[in-house]
Amino acid sequence: MQLTGTAFVVLVCLLAVAALAGTLWALPRITGRGLGAQAARGGLLVGCQLFITLALVTGMNAYFLFYNSWSDLLGRLDGPVAVHGAKAGQGAWSGGPLARTVSPLSVKQGLHDPERDGRLEQTTIRGARTGLQVQAFVYLPPQYFQPQFKDRRFPVALVLAGYPGDPRGIIERQAMVKLAAKDMRNGTIQPTVYVITRTMVAPPRDTECTDVPSGPQSLAFFAQDVPKALSATYRLASDEQGWGVMGQSTGGYCAVKLAMMHSDRFAAGASLGGYLHAIKDATTGELYGGSPKVRNDNDLLWRVRNLPSPPTSVLLASSKVEKGYRQAQQFIQAAKPPLRVDTLFPDDGGHNFGTFTRLTPEIMQWMNGRLKAG
Repeated sequence: MQLTGTAFVVLVCLLAVAALAGTLWALPRITGRGLGAQAARGGLLVGCQLFITLALVTGMNAYFLFYNSWSDLLGRLDGPVAVHGAKAGQGAWSGGPLARTVSPLSVKQGLHDPERDGRLEQTTIRGARTGLQVQAFVYLPPQYFQPQFKDRRFPVALVLAGYPGDPRGIIERQAMVKLAAKDMRNGTIQPTVYVITRTMVAPPRDTECTDVPSGPQSLAFFAQDVPKALSATYRLASDEQGWGVMGQSTGGYCAVKLAMMHSDRFAAGASLGGYLHAIKDATTGELYGGSPKVRNDNDLLWRVRNLPSPPTSVLLASSKVEKGYRQAQQFIQAAKPPLRVDTLFPDDGGHNFGTFTRLTPEIMQWMNGRLKAG
């Protein structure tokens, strides 16, 4: 039974209702003031509250897609998303095209005819340099399949979910693929390939897209392994002018970091509800090996204040009530050419899919204006 499936959510809710009804029925029938009676009443109340809490958590998870599968919840990302044709035990990417398949979500997103709607594929990107891997969804625009564009090399936007994050939330809750397909049919944005994935490449650890000393080289994975593997598989732009990266929350921090630290690969980076220096907690562990230099290198506020500005464009987007808004103001004040910083700061909105969905069209338009095919 799927963790986010309707059947599981309904089952948990029914159990909660049954627990509540059973508690209300049993409590008046447990009489006496002895220790046993008190323990029985206490056990009923605690059990009832646990079932109700479980129902609420399950419903919220199904809505927001924090964890999509049991494997995801337990930190073992070996769930139902798999690359057809991949061999068990396959190691790092070997240099050829990635194994890819049409995602079941393609039809659910209304992508019935590739030449009219585009197509959503899924694959697993394995890092030849870093040994890391991540599952990704790749949206190919309709022009990708049209004969007159057979020699076209398309711009690409790498889209990063937050931590723990699931790219399905961006596809299903934020409807980014549907929006991209509609805008490309209307000619509102240029034909672009969207690669939607998560930032968690060393599960269950949150590496914050950092090259951890003696640990996962997450920054190198996204800056080097991912573009190399994708370029060997799809007709993508050959230089940094055709590559951009956007993300939300942790993915937003990663997007700005990649654009600033690897402007030779990404011409633009957009942060949606992100922050500007890594958040260290129990999920990250020690990211810098105790080195102040490594810590500073990964602090985007420190970089913009103390290092030469990279030739890239950055968009900082969040509501003015978010915690990252103050950091964004400090970043803007310190930014110098050739770094260009644009902002999108509505007055209200929380750190949630509602706000992300509201701002996503503007961010896609912004990114569209900074990428070039070829």
